Amino acid sequence: MQNTSRAVRGSIVAVVAFTMFTPGARAQGRTEVTIADSAVQAENVTSSRDGTVYFGSMTKGTIYRAAPGASRATPWILASAAGLTRVLGVLADDRTNTLWVCQNATGGPGGALAAGQTALRSFDLKTGVAKGTYPFPPSSGVCNDIALSADGTAYVSESFRGRVHRLKPGARALEVWASDSAMAVIDGLAVLADGSLYVNNFTDGKLFRIPVNTDGSAGALVPIETSMPLVRPDGLRPAGPRTLIQAEQQGRVAELTIEGNRAEVRVVRDGLTRASGVTLIGDSAFVLVELTKAVVVPYRQSATPQRAPQQRATPPAAPPTKEERAMLDLSREKWRWMSERKADTLAALFHDKAVFVHMGGSWGKTQEVDIIRSGGIHYKHAEIFESSARIIDSTAIVLSRIRLDAVVGGNEVTNPFMVTEVYVRQNGAWKLGSLSFTRLLGQ
Repeated sequence: MQNTSRAVRGSIVAVVAFTMFTPGARAQGRTEVTIADSAVQAENVTSSRDGTVYFGSMTKGTIYRAAPGASRATPWILASAAGLTRVLGVLADDRTNTLWVCQNATGGPGGALAAGQTALRSFDLKTGVAKGTYPFPPSSGVCNDIALSADGTAYVSESFRGRVHRLKPGARALEVWASDSAMAVIDGLAVLADGSLYVNNFTDGKLFRIPVNTDGSAGALVPIETSMPLVRPDGLRPAGPRTLIQAEQQGRVAELTIEGNRAEVRVVRDGLTRASGVTLIGDSAFVLVELTKAVVVPYRQSATPQRAPQQRATPPAAPPTKEERAMLDLSREKWRWMSERKADTLAALFHDKAVFVHMGGSWGKTQEVDIIRSGGIHYKHAEIFESSARIIDSTAIVLSRIRLDAVVGGNEVTNPFMVTEVYVRQNGAWKLGSLSFTRLLGQ
């Protein structure tokens, strides 16, 4: 019994340690992130998976960085060392360990000498070492913002020319990918689960979709009707399979849920002076305001199930059979028993050889029951957005997309998960053989 208790405590510590290093936990405690410098004029903000926050400077060209949990961003990539000038868009990509930066040439007004070049730049996300420079064509407009597709293709908006440039993985130069006068002052852009690029136009508040054809070329520009007007839309980021979060310089941050050629707009927070950029860290939106700081705004997606848009018509899924529906009901009952900490009831449901896979480790039935009984993990509430069941002979598989509120080792946390449950039929009754949590990134 002593060994079991020690194992349980070790398991809880592992889960807590992992949870404390997730973006959701890192965002806790910060109400804003300021920049430790003056006259910076940050135009955009981004963040990496560990909760680090990055700003660029339109006046100084320097990149500023706030460590996970820190409330002050300090100079990191110095303009004088990297040759950076007039930075607008910044985008952190953990997959390739890259910080993408939009830099622009300066000078001209009042007879000032021109300096620098308009280009997409890339830097090592951890060290800040320069990786690549991809110049815009001569006489270009403004390099404004960057979005990435699932295959690593970078799309870059060019304001005042109505163009989108593309940099394929491994390519050495940008290419003009899309051009249309309807998006003359294109600003923010983001890629959603349908593979399309979504862009906004700063001056007229329009939102568009640019489909990606099978050969990679740009499809025709598709206007997206919005449920309420957008005013000076700026920074745009993906927030879910068909959800965008957008900063608008009229003073708000809003959620845009795409359904076909329409976007349902939900105001997340109003009264934000000159909101120009936004990035998500866990259940918080860090909104760049007044070109000087990022304020932290609590944010959760609306409860509408997030289904990825389909590029072509597909037949609707068949309704669950009677037996599949019974499995879905059993799964929901299991979540209720877990929230009520009915350890004995759950012990009867769990197979003796069951395996439980959490973010911080995996263990068997005895440990899971003991953890639930002791309150080491309290599954307070599982909000189920979508769920499906499939039965194969004597095995049933239940997949659920949920948002789980839990108390882990005394710390209250919320995470979006895809949960896989595997049941096996034993003596005519279903027993849970495996429960596995996969955290959904960027949601």
